[in-house]
Amino acid sequence: MLRFFFSYKSFSKGLLKTALLTFLAFFAIFALACKNDRKLTAENSLEQSDSDSSPLKLKKLSAETKAYIEGKNIVVVLGYGYNDVESITKITKTLDENFGIETEDKPALLSVLVYPADFMVAGKERISSLADRIEGKNLAGMIILGAPDGLHIALSKIQDKAEGGKIPYPIFTFFSQDDVLGSESTSDFVLDYAHKTNTIDGEVTDFIPDFDASQILTNSISEMIELREPLKADANLKTFVQKLLDKNRTVIHYVDGESGLQSINHFIFE
Repeated sequence: MLRFFFSYKSFSKGLLKTALLTFLAFFAIFALACKNDRKLTAENSLEQSDSDSSPLKLKKLSAETKAYIEGKNIVVVLGYGYNDVESITKITKTLDENFGIETEDKPALLSVLVYPADFMVAGKERISSLADRIEGKNLAGMIILGAPDGLHIALSKIQDKAEGGKIPYPIFTFFSQDDVLGSESTSDFVLDYAHKTNTIDGEVTDFIPDFDASQILTNSISEMIELREPLKADANLKTFVQKLLDKNRTVIHYVDGESGLQSINHFIFE
């Protein structure tokens, strides 16, 4: 009986010791898990903080798209009709909020160049200096609003220097004041507004009613970073251009007034 008592006592001590060790092991695992959880929470908070400071549209991009545009730049050229102080202020504010505009101190997705202010060479307006302005940039695209005369020549020179003589990124041109055929040949597409003639005095105005240039630029940039290559001049091009505008706008092919020929990549909207 006494032997049984001591055996039972020894067994109880062993059981208690095992239980204690199990509890300590469990506690250590639990403490480590809590520590890791706090670490992950802190990291997630940091990522969330970084995301919160990102421009609006960039927050919504997929990880794959973010990786694609890393270190790349889209150049926006503001020319005739959009180079006044009011237009520049409104457009740059919208673009900076949605995508970010680079400065000397801050890299960002967009570079905004204003004609003629950013194209002065020796005191003269030189649109041909476009090549110099984009030199060294890893471009994901270019958008031109109100192209000045001769811009297509500058683009042709960039094209000639590109590998295979083909610019590897998309170029969208809106409301060009440049040579029609030249703009068509150096852009993925050209889009103009079908101006209405005043029936009283025959005057044609440049004003586009209910049109927001900031919105079409935002739409264009959003589509451009998903393209990752130039657009094809096929039956889908018109549908693509239509997406950039409000649903109440109608896009049709541009028809040359002299030849009567319909352009493949030049459109007008009403």
